[in-house]
Amino acid sequence: MKVQRTTFRARYAETDAMGVVHHAAYLPWLEVGRVNLLREAAMPYGDIEARGFLIVLSDIQVRYRRPARFDDLVTVESMLTQAKRRRVSFGYRILLHDTADVLVEAETHHIVVSRGTMRATQLPADLFAGLLSWIEEIP
Repeated sequence: MKVQRTTFRARYAETDAMGVVHHAAYLPWLEVGRVNLLREAAMPYGDIEARGFLIVLSDIQVRYRRPARFDDLVTVESMLTQAKRRRVSFGYRILLHDTADVLVEAETHHIVVSRGTMRATQLPADLFAGLLSWIEEIP
């Protein structure tokens, strides 16, 4: 399975008064990883939308292991774990960059919908094939 890695620093605005990253701040980090994965797969999310499709969140599971703190360098590892014509799922690990300690493990599940009708639909064959290439094992 291919892994997309995005590294950045925890921002002050994402922390509480103790300098600990608030639990809700991790959710946009997952989105950053997911969008970057799609970009690396040659399917920028903006292009998917321009073709009339949305990949909407239907379920999210987050396991908090350790806190990140202000100015920590963190890495979001994003993996495409399932691709079907109407559904896609991603797995994530958020790591403290310097030690590789796992801070968060998460999964998101998404449904493909038509941008015009907001009803479930299938991805076109070319987009689906692009997703499948991210699930295949690397030799």
